[in-house]
Amino acid sequence: MTTSRSSGFRILHPRASLCAIGAVLVATPALAQQALPTIDVGRAHKTVVHAPAPRAPHPVQASPVVAAAPSQPPEPAPFVPEGQTLGGGPSGVIGYVARGTSTATKTNTPIIDIPQSISILTKQQLEDRGSLSMQQALTYVPGVTVTGGEGNKDAITIRGQNTSADFFRDGVRDDAEYYRDLYNIEAVEVLKGPSALTFGRGGGGGIVNRVTKKADGQTIRNIETSFGSFGRKRVTIDVGQAISDTLAVRLNALYEHSYGFRNFFTLERYGINPTLTWKPLQNTFVTLSYEHFRDWRTTDRGVPSIGLGSYFQGFPAGLASHYPGYPAPTSNYTFFGDANPEAKKNNYSKADVNIVDLNFEHKTDFGLEIRNHTVYANYQKRYATTFPGENVLLFEGPPGGQMEIEGYIHNTPRRNVFNQTDLVYRWQMTPEIKHTFLTGGEFGNQKSSSERNLSCFGTPANNFAVTCDGSAAVVDAPFLNPTIYYPMVYGDARERRYTDLTLASGYVQDQIEITKHIDVIAGVRFDHFDLKFRGADYPLPPNADPTGQATEQQEGEIVDTLNVNIRRVDNKWSPRLGLVFKPTENLSFYGAYSRSFLPMSSDQFVVITPSLAALSPQGFQNYEVGVKYQITPSLLFTAALYQLNRSNQPVTVSALNAVSANTRTRGGEISLVGNVTDQWQVSLGYGHQSARVLSANNYPDPNDPFLVYAGKVTPNVPRDTFSFWNKYDVSSFFGARPGAFGLGAGVIYNAKFYPAIDNAVVVPGYARVDAAAYWKITDTISARLNVENLLGARYFAAATNNNNIMPGAPRSAYVTVNARF
Repeated sequence: MTTSRSSGFRILHPRASLCAIGAVLVATPALAQQALPTIDVGRAHKTVVHAPAPRAPHPVQASPVVAAAPSQPPEPAPFVPEGQTLGGGPSGVIGYVARGTSTATKTNTPIIDIPQSISILTKQQLEDRGSLSMQQALTYVPGVTVTGGEGNKDAITIRGQNTSADFFRDGVRDDAEYYRDLYNIEAVEVLKGPSALTFGRGGGGGIVNRVTKKADGQTIRNIETSFGSFGRKRVTIDVGQAISDTLAVRLNALYEHSYGFRNFFTLERYGINPTLTWKPLQNTFVTLSYEHFRDWRTTDRGVPSIGLGSYFQGFPAGLASHYPGYPAPTSNYTFFGDANPEAKKNNYSKADVNIVDLNFEHKTDFGLEIRNHTVYANYQKRYATTFPGENVLLFEGPPGGQMEIEGYIHNTPRRNVFNQTDLVYRWQMTPEIKHTFLTGGEFGNQKSSSERNLSCFGTPANNFAVTCDGSAAVVDAPFLNPTIYYPMVYGDARERRYTDLTLASGYVQDQIEITKHIDVIAGVRFDHFDLKFRGADYPLPPNADPTGQATEQQEGEIVDTLNVNIRRVDNKWSPRLGLVFKPTENLSFYGAYSRSFLPMSSDQFVVITPSLAALSPQGFQNYEVGVKYQITPSLLFTAALYQLNRSNQPVTVSALNAVSANTRTRGGEISLVGNVTDQWQVSLGYGHQSARVLSANNYPDPNDPFLVYAGKVTPNVPRDTFSFWNKYDVSSFFGARPGAFGLGAGVIYNAKFYPAIDNAVVVPGYARVDAAAYWKITDTISARLNVENLLGARYFAAATNNNNIMPGAPRSAYVTVNARF
């Protein structure tokens, strides 16, 4: 008998082995029914079963010959190995639940091992609820409030912290102010609490990370169309495949043209995102992605409020908080602003986004994981808006009273360049102690501009182009007919600010499994934040100058009262410490401490003066305890209690003013996500939070001695939020196969909140009911009906300040058809 060696196994020569196996099968027929050992071929596990040889009619002439089973070619190895997430993001996704993610720790870690509250909106969750935008998606996340964003950008409040910049795309900062779409998104991750070790500055209340669709070698052919209320017309395309063993491509594209329930509102957006992945080696992936996205829409900042300050001009805001105002009782479609010659000429938001993303991943033979991620992003953003001002006088002017309309145009382009490098190594120190060690660095440069002109209104009698000479920046309008048609230009130059930010960071982190019951995560990040600011504001009142030097202003002359060059350098350490106790494999209790910072130049870098530049950065400190229970592989329960302290926080006073305050948010969250049964999927979340001002830097106002900010509730923080979405497969009721028919229903509840720090206006709480129906028409075609606000509740969804409050949409229905081929 001859032998050979291959891959360390001893293998019989084919001819000899056939004879030997045949002899055994003839001698012992029962063995012929037993399976030979499983052989791992790539990901597939093949079990080879041999049939018994037929008996010869004359035993003496029988020969031990075995009928050979037909050979089957092994299945090809997948383009991306099982268990690996290309480019990071959630892992172990089953329907509504993800069992792990690499976003929170930069290492692929089970959710129950992460000492932090996390909400992951999977692709199926987003699709089932009909979520197309960040605003729609985040409405169902406990502890997150979608704010007004001045009608031109995504803005949210997480754990009492308002932000328009804590948005990320595949773990890289995407902080420009614009409305994001989900056409190319695989999942949306919301991490609660400061995460500076992973993401750097900001993120005091948390961060939102979009995980994009990757060219992962899977064959995908999807076309989806959506149409319905308010003229929605939308189509998306998702196609991809592996071209060869080493190359895969994918293309996502979008076009939408829709209207809205508000007068004059129009939306047009399109995007295209080709992606290519090259696999030169088995454990090496290079992904190149380019996205061009354009969003054009009518800006609309909602309706004003009315209260004691409206009835009695000069009524102290300090007393008004005891007798607060409420959103004006006007129709939910009334537009407050200038529509001459048409609303979209004076009220628009245009965003052109171009992002190039290059990601390199490699795992060495000895287990070192190397990742390098480079992103270039160019954001061209410009918006113009007219909106209700601060004074609504019900007993002055025409019948029904009058109010003010004001406006401005703002150009805020930004260019980002980031490079991140991560090294991850796992080793076992002892049979009990295991380490997952991370070290890395980030380098970046961000150039931003802020150029603002105020509105200049003519008069109704002057139906010709006006100049700013002698024209008013604010005009009166009838409260009962607030859509005005005045000649107007944006010609009053007020703000010219330019920043150049260079940042460099380094970080280390160790995840230590001390025993199978105790995990520790500890790390620290160092950030070098170098900001150069050049600014010129026109004009401030005479004899008032940020530098303290008096200036003189002659009538009709524009004086540059802020013309400074400021450089501010901050070097900050951000530690993180977490302890996880797991009494059983699927249950964990955790405690965590984390810290972050934000320079006084704010989220967008352009709110800085010589006096602000002298202040220390804002600080965030978060203390959190929680529990996570993986009830089944597809059902996860989490709960958390936290206290978040923030120092030097700028909080909204009015449309143009803010004060610096120290605030504290205390609260708790619970969630249940996943499959309760094979037919029933749920996503439930409840958040309770108390966010208050501990102290503020405002001095007593002689015109309003009763106004004290300490003790006030911070803006846009409802005390209670609740959301519940569930989907049930009703196919069995109709005798159909699973997945053929489904019904969905959800409810969103937000308690009342205050849109400004003076607490002089209350936005009432509300409850909204949504519903959906699903139909799988054929194996390749499916349809979905989503109805938002099924019961037609009248409510207010968001606010920017006391006089920019956005009504919620009435009942809306949308049909979506998906074709796979």
